[in-house]
Amino acid sequence: MSNENSNSNETKTVAERLWARDWEFGDSHFNTHEFVEEAKVRAPKEIGCAFAASFLVSPLVSIIDKCIVKDIGTTATLMKNMGVAAREMIFQPKQFLTSKPFVLTFAVYFGTYAVANLSELALDVNKIKDDSQRKTLKVSAASVANISLLAWRDAIFARDAAAAGTVKPKTPMRSIGLFAVRDGATMYSTFYVAPKAADFLVEEHGVERNTAELGCALAIPMVTQILTAPIHIHAMDYFNKPTATFAERIDAIKGEFNTVSFARGLRILPAFGIGSFSNNKFRELFIRQTDEEKLLQRRVTRFIETRLTRNNDEKRGRAPA
Repeated sequence: MSNENSNSNETKTVAERLWARDWEFGDSHFNTHEFVEEAKVRAPKEIGCAFAASFLVSPLVSIIDKCIVKDIGTTATLMKNMGVAAREMIFQPKQFLTSKPFVLTFAVYFGTYAVANLSELALDVNKIKDDSQRKTLKVSAASVANISLLAWRDAIFARDAAAAGTVKPKTPMRSIGLFAVRDGATMYSTFYVAPKAADFLVEEHGVERNTAELGCALAIPMVTQILTAPIHIHAMDYFNKPTATFAERIDAIKGEFNTVSFARGLRILPAFGIGSFSNNKFRELFIRQTDEEKLLQRRVTRFIETRLTRNNDEKRGRAPA
């Protein structure tokens, strides 16, 4: 009897937590979706979902990230750059969608989401159900992809932001390494610190599980940007002024800290909120699982059937007796 109650409570807990998992990029629980399609059928869909989610999140993130770099690399202000980029996105969408900032940012998130989705597919194919092992493997793969791709993209951004008329040198390994440390700290706070903070709020303060997990999943990475902002600023400053003195380095960090920490915190919402949610939802809508009622095809069919039934009932109600 105790085992049955334990299983019942565990099932209830899983059900209560499902909606918060929709927002978790690092969610790797085997029972969140329980996809049942064969790997050869599922793999293209996983890639397609990553593509769609990346297309949704990349416009805003590319604007913010490109402007952060330009704010340090030139004399333009961050907000002015964001306004110009936003107007271009609205009034010149073709030019915006083919621009280097958007294409590079799209490549970063497409690569990250695709690796995450395919790594979860590999875990399912190999029937690995231990949550801790699944999380370690999925997060490791996604982190390597995200950190390396962001370092590569920001190295290109730094070169492009160099003052006009100057020779654009290769991005030094010191700057690339600092970019990697910056993003590694963000990934660690997202996948390890945030869940522990959520557990603490639930166990010690009685906060509702979904609220704690969603709040920490967004708040902890945002707060982390305060700690990583100096790393980002120094990486860019070293690229632009490799011979600057220590005092000049400190002045650069002081001068840019508020702007960079705010902007990098702002980008967390689309990058780890909208992107994660849309990626998880696309997978739920298009990949067959044990609960087929979640599939988009079933939802559309159910909606049409409901509308037809309602129309028929209305016609019968208007028919003469």
